[in-house]
Amino acid sequence: MKRQQNRTLGAFEKTFWLLDQIDSKDFALAADISGTQPVEKWRKAIDTAQQRHPNLSARVVLDELSRPTLQHVENLPIPLRVVHVEQNYRWEQEVEKELSLRFNTGEGPLLRVVLVQKTDSTILILAANHTVADGTSLSYLTRDILLAVTGNELGLMEPQVSNDETLNLPEDLPAQTVETVLELKTKTDVVNPLVSSHRFSENSTHRLLECARRENTSVHGAICAAVLMASRKMRPEWDDTRMELVSPICTRGALNLDDNFGLNITTQSVFFEQQRHLSFWDLARLAKAGLGGTNSVEYTTGYLSFFRDIVFGHNDMQQMLDALKQAFNHHIMVTNLVRVRYKTNFGPLKLEALYGPMVRSGKGREQTIGALTTNGSLCLTNTSDTPIPGLLAEMEQILEKACQENVVAKTECSFR
Repeated sequence: MKRQQNRTLGAFEKTFWLLDQIDSKDFALAADISGTQPVEKWRKAIDTAQQRHPNLSARVVLDELSRPTLQHVENLPIPLRVVHVEQNYRWEQEVEKELSLRFNTGEGPLLRVVLVQKTDSTILILAANHTVADGTSLSYLTRDILLAVTGNELGLMEPQVSNDETLNLPEDLPAQTVETVLELKTKTDVVNPLVSSHRFSENSTHRLLECARRENTSVHGAICAAVLMASRKMRPEWDDTRMELVSPICTRGALNLDDNFGLNITTQSVFFEQQRHLSFWDLARLAKAGLGGTNSVEYTTGYLSFFRDIVFGHNDMQQMLDALKQAFNHHIMVTNLVRVRYKTNFGPLKLEALYGPMVRSGKGREQTIGALTTNGSLCLTNTSDTPIPGLLAEMEQILEKACQENVVAKTECSFR
């Protein structure tokens, strides 16, 4: 079995790597776990998971054609930071620290781990660079670390290939269009992203799911509608703005991919005018409809082709960056991993909740809503350099009101 990762980046991987040179593209997940294990066991479990996933032992370096490539590195330990805290400690501040600390992609590794150790529970925080990973990667890696720390063996995986290669698209073969390739230097500006979180009850989550189904939309559509309405209300300058809301789309299903640690996403933007006549559920249906057809081979191919036209075929880094700066100008991102797709009991440990993805987009005003359901309870996070205070609480109120109105309407209909 091939174990070492040595290849050129795919188009979207290269896009993230380029953007990361000018603004951080790091992100994180946080696992709330009941129970504890000795630090030495966590250290061994992280090392075991690293052996399973080749992307955890790689760095990004330029080759002779000025192409960024993933290169295997031996003896590249994943950093582990341990914090011993009281039971009511706010774990979000540890995520904020991680998102303010840039990865050196040229040295690696492209993952860091924080263990927030409480008296009888643990918060496991995984922070990664987006060039080689997505939110689903961190979810599966959380599972693998929990399996390893509780004494289970992990099978080894072959290196993750790019989505371009999966689709049999040719690799980047740049023409030498500039004599001197722009030397990229990672910005070292200090950033201070802020993170908040909220967990819904199982009853509230179930009620939201049932109401969304009755209204011919999805929980994702409902979350999009709630954040749109809340942000317009709480940030007055957005009230009459044409809002761009972007959603990452997992490509694992469309491309039949495994649980490997890698970047397997596309994105899709939906635009919303200030349509005051639309109800909450109208907005939710619009949000769902705007994502129609995105979970397909055809959409993935077209999406990658767009970025291949920008970042492949030449070595003019400045031209690539200028084009990419215009490509991402959203107001809101809703990055929804839907639900944890594995059992949450791990012997002496239980995964109570998984929060995120918590992503710093790097442009300042955006609100990034992470959504993930664990054990029947929806967890939301908001990450931003300039967060809207109380946004998640306002979203909850909007969602609860919409569900109450849905139940009332259903009851009235049944009486008629």
